[in-house]
Amino acid sequence: MRGRRGLMPKLGRRRLKENQYAPSTMKTSKMRIVCGTDFSVHAAQAATVAAMLATRLNETLILIHVVENAGLGATSSQVGDSFLASVREQLHREAERLRKLGATVKEEPVTGSPYEALVEAGRRSSTRFVVVSSLGRIAPSHFLVGSVAERTAEHSPVPTLIVRDSAPFEAWARGDRPLKVLAGYDFSASSDAALGWIKELRRAGPCDVTVAYVAWPPHECVRLGFGDKVSLVENPPEVQRLLERDLQQKVTPLLGEENVRVRVVASWGRPDAPLIQIVREAQADLVVIGTHQRQGLSRFWLGSVSRSVLYHTPTSVVVVPAAESSPLATGQIPEIKRVLVTTDFSEFGNRAIPYACSSLHRGGSVCLLHVVPSADKSDAKGPARRLELLRTRLASLIPAEAERRGIETQVEVVGHRDPATAICQAAERFGADLICMASHGRSGLAKTILGSVARAVMTRSHRPLLVLRPE
Repeated sequence: MRGRRGLMPKLGRRRLKENQYAPSTMKTSKMRIVCGTDFSVHAAQAATVAAMLATRLNETLILIHVVENAGLGATSSQVGDSFLASVREQLHREAERLRKLGATVKEEPVTGSPYEALVEAGRRSSTRFVVVSSLGRIAPSHFLVGSVAERTAEHSPVPTLIVRDSAPFEAWARGDRPLKVLAGYDFSASSDAALGWIKELRRAGPCDVTVAYVAWPPHECVRLGFGDKVSLVENPPEVQRLLERDLQQKVTPLLGEENVRVRVVASWGRPDAPLIQIVREAQADLVVIGTHQRQGLSRFWLGSVSRSVLYHTPTSVVVVPAAESSPLATGQIPEIKRVLVTTDFSEFGNRAIPYACSSLHRGGSVCLLHVVPSADKSDAKGPARRLELLRTRLASLIPAEAERRGIETQVEVVGHRDPATAICQAAERFGADLICMASHGRSGLAKTILGSVARAVMTRSHRPLLVLRPE
């Protein structure tokens, strides 16, 4: 859509008179795809893609043209009415072209600010996503303000598809080849939403999907407990294996394993540059990336990976905001498959083990962890005989019922001067959906002197924590 350079004033919007050429009866659909057009060649390509997706997903296409009303106020009513009639006629011709592609199209000419009109359309509960065109790179001064496509992606509550080339989508729609899709992933809610969008896209046609995660070796090594193996150029093999496992566990439930692969790339600095390089190497037709939709100073201080990818990537891009609600908020029951449980071998500490098994109704895995306190991690490993005795002692605490329930169990003994850090690192290595541990619930002076391992774990780990308290 054609937007004015510079900051647009906040303008009111009104829907224009319905086109007299619109069909009287239209096929109903629960969801809608919104597409903005300014009648340019690039907008026509975006509208073509929107029509193909609407047809394949059996949804209604809402075709919007926005007339900026700042210029209408300076014209006579007769000239204004003639201009608006011309706009409605152009919109109808474009809608007829899209109907010939098989799409059910509704025409909506409106006045106001282009990106605000599209964002408002995205707020309607029935809108699945918004489609706009992009002319590619823009002048640096305009980049600071943002194009209509960029501003829509930054503010829309639903995903925004920015189309740069319709040819790959047309070949995909004809059945000539699968669509090559690359998703940038960072284990955030917005990345999960991006995978969900790809899942819906695969309903419309075959896609070859690559999910890429850019890892910073120092952070990953410390997080997983391999701080002594930090490399400047790549992830240690143990870290690479765990990262690929975690990424696969996120991707497989949503996208399956057929025509889907994961890539973990080590890099220093921001992830946008290596991600853009991966896009070029893969010759992707479409890039799907989540966004936190940062605004104001936070966007300039923290940067925006999605904005950088959108600006520098030559292919079409889908920017997906985080879902407004988590599975818990929507009443869905989260699935727990892997539980890490810790014990200090006290009677009270051992009680956490049956509780950990009880969180897995059938199947799943439990890891029993014991941390050996020490001032030096190298000495904490101790003689092999001592470690073997501790592992045997842990294994003896596994409830007999666990095997009958099909629960897989493993034991781990680690040495660390800080038990809370060791527990958090073990949970990351194990990929725990839940951490289970007992806490003596110390308070007052005892808590100040001795501290609370459970409290420290709760503060440092982003994983759910189940804490047993004394009776």
